[in-house]
Amino acid sequence: MEKSKREKIIRSRRWELIRQLAVFLVVMGLMIFVVTYVNKVYSEQSRLIIKQNATRAAVECYSVEGLYPPNIEYLEQNYSFTYNSDKYFIFYETFASNVMPTIEVYERK
Repeated sequence: MEKSKREKIIRSRRWELIRQLAVFLVVMGLMIFVVTYVNKVYSEQSRLIIKQNATRAAVECYSVEGLYPPNIEYLEQNYSFTYNSDKYFIFYETFASNVMPTIEVYERK
C-alpha cells in the first residue's frame, strides 16, 4: 500500500512538471513572436520615415534651387539628409530636373 501511494505522488509530480514546462514553452514562444513582430513593424516604419524625409528634402531642394537634386548624395551634402546606408539602400531615379524623382527605400539584409 505504501509503495502505491509513493508511485502516485511521483506520477503526480511528473505531470505537474510536464505541465509547468509546457506553459513555460508556450509563454516563451509567445514572447519570441511578439518581439519578432515588433521588430518587423519598427523596421517598416523606419523605412517609410526615410522615404518621407528623402522626398521632403528633394522638394525643399526644388523649391530653393528650381530643380530636383541629381542624386541622394546631393541631398546629404546640401540639405542635411541622413540615413543609415549600412542598413538601407535608397533607389533614386531622376527623369528630368523638373520632374519629381522616383525614391524607394529598401532594407539591406
